[in-house]
Amino acid sequence: MITYILVSLFIISAFLYYLVYIRPKFSPLYKAQQLVEQNQLLDAILEYKKAIDEYPDDFVVHYRLADLYLAVGEIDQAVIHFEKVLEIGKFNYEVDQLSVQKKLAKSYYMRDEIEKAFQTYMDILKNYPADIESLYHIAFICLGQEEFDIAQRYFDRLVKLKNDNYEILFGAGICYYQNMRIQDAIDNFKLAVQIKPQSEIAQIAAAFACNRKRDYRQALGYISKIADTAQDPDVLYLAKRFQAFMLMRLKKHDEGIKLFQDLLDIARKNANDDAELLALYDLGYAYLKNEQTSLAYEAWNELYRRDRNYKNIQYLVTQLRREMEVDKFSKEESISVTETITTWMDDAFPQNLLWEMCGLKSTKKYNLKDIVVTTKISYDDGKTVSVSDDVMDRYVALDTENFRIISNRLVSKMGFKVDQILQTYREADGVDFLAINPETKDKVLVWVRRWDKTNVGEITLRNFAQAINDMKVQQGIFITTANLTQAAKESLKKLPKVTVIYPEEITKLLRGLI
Repeated sequence: MITYILVSLFIISAFLYYLVYIRPKFSPLYKAQQLVEQNQLLDAILEYKKAIDEYPDDFVVHYRLADLYLAVGEIDQAVIHFEKVLEIGKFNYEVDQLSVQKKLAKSYYMRDEIEKAFQTYMDILKNYPADIESLYHIAFICLGQEEFDIAQRYFDRLVKLKNDNYEILFGAGICYYQNMRIQDAIDNFKLAVQIKPQSEIAQIAAAFACNRKRDYRQALGYISKIADTAQDPDVLYLAKRFQAFMLMRLKKHDEGIKLFQDLLDIARKNANDDAELLALYDLGYAYLKNEQTSLAYEAWNELYRRDRNYKNIQYLVTQLRREMEVDKFSKEESISVTETITTWMDDAFPQNLLWEMCGLKSTKKYNLKDIVVTTKISYDDGKTVSVSDDVMDRYVALDTENFRIISNRLVSKMGFKVDQILQTYREADGVDFLAINPETKDKVLVWVRRWDKTNVGEITLRNFAQAINDMKVQQGIFITTANLTQAAKESLKKLPKVTVIYPEEITKLLRGLI
């Protein structure tokens, strides 16, 4: 009896020993783990695949497989298993949902599936609204797609959470600059320069932002550093030309003229015809601003001999010679050349130059609208905010100067070229432009009204129609942030020269402008 019991115990012990110590060593999971420790990743993948065949819904094995595929560069396979983990929807201490989503988003990026990566990061923010990595990618993807109004919401959040990262600060600065939040742009560019003083683009961006705020002295300080240290010829030329304009703005005309002369010498030394023509054009205006009319004429006349079709040089030379020959110039006949100096200075650099040179614009277009239009993010304060923020409210709330700038761009986006800013009855109401239709060359009267507490009435439209006749133009465009009254709508049918741009159309046009 005792022998029987001992034998039974021995058999049971042996069986348990087999189950606990021997059998696991033949398990694919055990073999896979051993192979991972020996850095034999491909063999480990084969063992994990055996385990998946036996247990197809084992989320831990899927996760480990996905990690191994990432490690060996098989991104497509990694995506399949990360997606499977999320489909199963089970998680533990090893398989964390946030980690799975981030790795999946990274994998989408590596496959250039930006829309899927974007959607994944948006999904993360639903549960983790303060996740810096997700905010970062969402902000920069939107920025690259020129969805500046959407990007701004994420940069606002991102900068509050992490204000010591150069890329975040610079990206936020560019976003704010494009949205006309100029002081915010300056603040972020300043911090970016402090973190990375050697960054030429950050200093150039700070200079452009300060210039837009009309802080010419500070703009000069930033751009002068680049003008003194830049090695790239194109960057050096841009910096010196910008520096010259800032000196002219600060009424340091002699110093500005000296810089324009230096740019002319550099262009001739390098046989750069385009730069030489531009330098002659600038130099003529610089002389004119410094009341050195004869020198201005010499510079422009040389430019005219080189290229008579360069910009408006034929008009400038002809008109300046006429003004120099008569004792008293009649303004009724045509506009004085000196009255074009402001336009020269304001249009010296393209409005979109900083955006084009900052390197953040995406070369591909993605459909983000369908993803963001219904997505709502719950922030830490408990508020839920739609990312498809209404740009109209911010447009109406702009200060007078920025409202004029954005309205000017809006008119340009419609295909017209603003020729003149007119006197407006009440500046708080909006801005008036005299524009030109590039196709027909006809002049167009444009009224932009930012009313939000009253609708546009019949009298307003009739006054606009009368103004069209008084200005002797063929067309009038009335851009309004408010709707028309019923009487105004009926009146509009009898005003063939009046075209109304309604709030819905304005909202579409403002995309990318504010």
